[in-house]
Amino acid sequence: MIKLSHRIGQVEPSPTLAITARAKELKAQGIDIISFGAGEPDFDTPQPVVDAAIRALKEGKTRYTAASGLPELRQAIAQRYKSRGREVAANQVIVTVGGKQALYNATQAIFNEGDRVLIPAPYWVSYPAQLRLAGAEPVILSTRSEEDFKLTAAALRAALEQAPTRGLILCSPSNPTGATYTADELRALATVLRDFPEVVVFYDAMYDELYYQGALAPDLVASAPELEGRVITFNGFSKTFAMTGWRLGYAIGPAEVIAALGTLQSQSTSNATSFAQYGALACFELDDSLLAERRQAFMKRRDLIVGLLREIPGVICPEPTGAFYAFADFSAYIGDAPGQFKSDVALSEFLLEEARVAVVPGSAFGHPGGLRLSYATGESLIQEGLRRIQQALNDRPD
Repeated sequence: MIKLSHRIGQVEPSPTLAITARAKELKAQGIDIISFGAGEPDFDTPQPVVDAAIRALKEGKTRYTAASGLPELRQAIAQRYKSRGREVAANQVIVTVGGKQALYNATQAIFNEGDRVLIPAPYWVSYPAQLRLAGAEPVILSTRSEEDFKLTAAALRAALEQAPTRGLILCSPSNPTGATYTADELRALATVLRDFPEVVVFYDAMYDELYYQGALAPDLVASAPELEGRVITFNGFSKTFAMTGWRLGYAIGPAEVIAALGTLQSQSTSNATSFAQYGALACFELDDSLLAERRQAFMKRRDLIVGLLREIPGVICPEPTGAFYAFADFSAYIGDAPGQFKSDVALSEFLLEEARVAVVPGSAFGHPGGLRLSYATGESLIQEGLRRIQQALNDRPD
């Protein structure tokens, strides 16, 4: 029998993917399941992007590219950030096999055994797992729904003063809450970080163009340029351009850090898929109206799902300002009293089996008592799914 490494024993399968897999399994059995699980837009990849990838295939652009990505794609990404008020050169960009790989590479390249890294909760499920694989110590900082689940400057300072700290991970707009830091809030965090120059900041901006108070969510480096030398920005094509299966992400940071990520990538996956990269180039030529239309559709769905969640007795749901997730507090249904569930996991299992609705428990994101619902699906499914949830809760046994 082959003995596995101690590293893999520290990592659990992604709960969001597990929920999605179980929902698909039930669907394959002919059961009508409405899934609010995976963070995957239901829109198609824009046709010009598809056409560009097909053209690349027909033109034989199927060879290796540079491990860090096509030079022209790295330049296009740099130019996109220049238009946002940041000075970015192509050698400060690496193209990866999805945003998850960009984060993984950076975690492996920057953090050492025992490094303390702060993560506000609720958090994306992969942050702690990736840190543990690097031997680092994830330190979870609780946030409050009354503050839209955002880390405050006071809480950050208290955590940094508690013990030597190597890193901080921020996600804005957030997966799983949809909360977005304002420019002023980012500057307030930066003011604290100035006093702790050894702290590296991972800024996950995967949903920055799915923002409901403007065309683009505030950027940490653009808001606080003095942090530029110690911020790694992560982004990708999956969410904004409905390209989840294409597996294309990228990271932006100091040239020497990006070079290190490239070295690591050259010994793991090598380059991201060549023709997918050529397709991605077409993203930067799309008319802004396409993204605006999709953003409006997500806003309409947000308003619908938040309104329906708030109609369920005892449920509290802050209004998301970005991404496509609602993170609702169902703690009124969790406990030891008759009719309550032992945990948010038990509640999620009940809703899947009895209501035929897939949601992700908040404990997967470090915030027990909540449920994350992705509204990257049609309005009729949102209405029916919330009807089923409310009906199942009304009919639950005492």
